[in-house]
Amino acid sequence: MSKIEFFVLGGLDEHGKDCYALTINGDIYIINCGIITPPSISLGVKKIIPDFTWINQNKRAIKGIFVGTPSYDRFGSLEFFYEFIPNVPIYVSNIGAVILNTYFSKKINKHNHHQPKLNIRTLEPLKTERIGTVMVTPFRISNCIPRSLGLIFNTSDGAVIYIDDFIVSSNKNTLFEDEIMYINKFTNHKNLLLIVGAGLAGRSKGFTNPHHRVAAYFENIMIDAPGRILVACYDHDVYKILGLLQTTANKNIPINIYSHTFVELFNYLNQNNYIGNHKLLTIDDTKIDESTNAVIVITGTSQRLFPKLEKIINDDDPKFHIKDDDTFIFAEGTISGFEVFEAEVFDNVARTNINRIYKLPREILPVSASNEDHKFLVEMLKPKYIIPVSGLYMDFIEYQKAVIQSGFAKQNVLILENGRNVSFSNGELEPKTKFVNLESQYIGTQGVLDVGASSMFERDQMKDNGVVLLNFLYSKEEKIIKKFNYDTVGVTNINDTNRSIINGIIEECNKTINTIMSSAIEKNALDIKEIKMAIRKFVDKHFEKKFNKKPLVLTTIIFAKNHKHIKQ
Repeated sequence: MSKIEFFVLGGLDEHGKDCYALTINGDIYIINCGIITPPSISLGVKKIIPDFTWINQNKRAIKGIFVGTPSYDRFGSLEFFYEFIPNVPIYVSNIGAVILNTYFSKKINKHNHHQPKLNIRTLEPLKTERIGTVMVTPFRISNCIPRSLGLIFNTSDGAVIYIDDFIVSSNKNTLFEDEIMYINKFTNHKNLLLIVGAGLAGRSKGFTNPHHRVAAYFENIMIDAPGRILVACYDHDVYKILGLLQTTANKNIPINIYSHTFVELFNYLNQNNYIGNHKLLTIDDTKIDESTNAVIVITGTSQRLFPKLEKIINDDDPKFHIKDDDTFIFAEGTISGFEVFEAEVFDNVARTNINRIYKLPREILPVSASNEDHKFLVEMLKPKYIIPVSGLYMDFIEYQKAVIQSGFAKQNVLILENGRNVSFSNGELEPKTKFVNLESQYIGTQGVLDVGASSMFERDQMKDNGVVLLNFLYSKEEKIIKKFNYDTVGVTNINDTNRSIINGIIEECNKTINTIMSSAIEKNALDIKEIKMAIRKFVDKHFEKKFNKKPLVLTTIIFAKNHKHIKQ
């Protein structure tokens, strides 16, 4: 008999920041330690990470962190996790170890002024080992990053199986082969819980394979390209980049990978004979502008790729300058929430002299599970319960629709939210769930932690609507505002007409606040917080009516003499 809990710290109803805590008989196993990097440094925020308060409170029970698919959005907050709990073992594949070491070898921890030393341990596929009190078996899955791993946590009530993302693959390439057919061998078909990334559920009805293959698409563009080919893609999309490398090798076209992270991974793969093509012609960054026919692969995280492209398009990159005969390919599908940034990139590319501009067609799918992939996995494993993760709420609903078509019970697909904790006792779901209120942690431009949704709302309000600053000097004896001044920043253009309107609003505000304060003093019930709230509501109402803006209102009230009636 086992006591199992699954707690979501991030990654649900959002893209990125995946972080889950699996508790088995008191031992805690953290799965992923994700991050969100905004496409632009908006509101002073560079990164958003999970709330690690619960983890810090339960740190003595943590046995390890598991990163099955080593993409930045799944491991990017490890450095901040380590500030709470240093030296926790991080379990990854051999390629995952290369990716993490490459990233953090160049990463300076701004808080402690040293490089974070991660305790990385490599997992061997299909080799079971005891971690804490639980036997854990990793297995290979086929997705966009080679040698990614799924995980089996064996319990007395059945296995808990975790898979970030996958496709059912017939790929014989050892980098992308999958081992999902071996799962039941290690679980004896006793599968309690499947936790799986929603992938393309609802967006692609069949199997993903072979619709993820891109070689023919790149080849057709290369045939007529008059000059260089600039290919933009996400750096976690290793499958696509390796396919592009193979295509250029077959055509004897030189290639440059404009990404430090992927270059290190490529060198590792090449040195260990994972890439068997010796025809590959590469050029270094200093030769990009000299080349007349090279393929230049520009990569970045899903959040940072767009700023990187804008820098190149605006001619702000020191090594890379656009040429008239270049061809531009955006080799990714559209991610929900990034439509505006993608549109801006295409618009700005069109403003250059580049005439050949391509976007990966919808028919070419990401290396991510479609409906039939999910149905195949569920029919093979026959788990008792399923929790879809890593996606938006609508993705989870689509996942649920897909698997119930194969006969799975709808009520056993558990759709959770960040902060939700579900428990299983003796192989059954407990009826009551727990909820922990989580606050995303905002990492500012100075490396400081700024916590709280309210502060982020105020920053957003200032950005879009501006600020009104109000200062009042109030006399208790005369029961009147003796002096006041105001200023507005970013609300509207200050011309004679607008200034007259604003003066009128502030004069009316003075009269209203005078009445409220005088009445409160007479009743011996003056509350500064309530007064400021009244001022804010008054200003909001009138500025919205006159300027269609609801600015952030910052008020200072100074009393001519100390007032004993003020509530503390």
